[in-house]
Amino acid sequence: MNPYELIMKIDRKMKEDPVFANKFNRLVAELNRTPGLQQEIMRIAQIKDESKRQRALNNLPDNVKQSVAEMFKLLS
Repeated sequence: MNPYELIMKIDRKMKEDPVFANKFNRLVAELNRTPGLQQEIMRIAQIKDESKRQRALNNLPDNVKQSVAEMFKLLS
């Protein structure tokens, strides 16, 4: 999924589901506390090969792995 498609998907879900919007906004606030993490998450989201994506997720700092995993679960 390219960045534009991802943004459109998030925007659509946020308009349709207020619970999703609250969870997503909370996760974004948590993740924005780590410099450079937002760009890394966008890069990981674009990886189509699940094993490569999992390896990239495993390389993230321990304190953000759970939040990133929850975000990907919300987006799927």
